Amino acid sequence: MSLEIKSYEQKYFNELCLVMDRARKQELQSEDLEEVFLPLRDAPYLDYFLSCKIYVAFEDGVLAGFIGFRPGNLNFIYVDPTHQNKGIATELIEKVLTELERPVRLEVFTDNERAKALYRKFGFERVNTITEKWSDEFPVVFSQDTMELR
Repeated sequence: MSLEIKSYEQKYFNELCLVMDRARKQELQSEDLEEVFLPLRDAPYLDYFLSCKIYVAFEDGVLAGFIGFRPGNLNFIYVDPTHQNKGIATELIEKVLTELERPVRLEVFTDNERAKALYRKFGFERVNTITEKWSDEFPVVFSQDTMELR
């Protein structure tokens, strides 16, 4: 596997949307929240997402994952399901953690043990859990943890 991490450029947008949509669907299905899925292009947080600093990971020339972050926060970490379990998320997190001052926080679904195990590997610890309604339109209840690296 040849992995290359680059700074995001607008020319990667279509590929990044495909990765985000596939990985987000997988994430929401695991939480039984498929009904709240919106493609990245239609997501109300698109402008916020694009205001983050973003790195993209290419595996053998194919955009396989990305990470978006802001000072003190890892906001978006997604790897296409067809490229998971190859260390791509680990490489992305390692790169970003060299740029961020501590503490660093992130949010993750409480039941997403696979992601939480990855974050714990870097020293992140759960500092808070909230349970809330997704929205008025989708009144499903979900729980997420805030994890922090000091």
